[in-house]
Amino acid sequence: MKIHFKITPDLDKLPRNLEGNVDGARRAGMTNVVTTIEATARKDAPVKRSNLANSGTSKIEDDGSKGIIKFTAPYAGYVHEGTGLYGPHRTKIVPKSKKALFWRGAAHPVKSVRGMVGKPFLKNAAEKANIPSLFAEGANNYLTQHGGQ
Repeated sequence: MKIHFKITPDLDKLPRNLEGNVDGARRAGMTNVVTTIEATARKDAPVKRSNLANSGTSKIEDDGSKGIIKFTAPYAGYVHEGTGLYGPHRTKIVPKSKKALFWRGAAHPVKSVRGMVGKPFLKNAAEKANIPSLFAEGANNYLTQHGGQ
């Protein structure tokens, strides 16, 4: 299970004072947004062995209209959304083909477990970010470096 977050800002609401290479500035603005959110999500991801945080990747469309952040660890979705009573199905976790669940260190037999509360680190990182401000900062930096070309 993978999680991803797609950023598609309303370009009409973003700063209109971009003069020069608008496509380059838009891509630079989106790059600033995506890298900032990804860095915050990596920092906030629950850490046991850092595999989850290290599985983060991002992609920006060539025209800068869309950015996607993914965490591809096989368990990323379970950590983000939760499991059992706290997950999308809202039911206890029970064995499918046996009488009890098994894992090392548990008091056996275990007929069911409640599950794990989700830790939506990617969603929280996106909500914390001031996307219009990050976009404007990246676009303006690009235009300053490229002389408004």
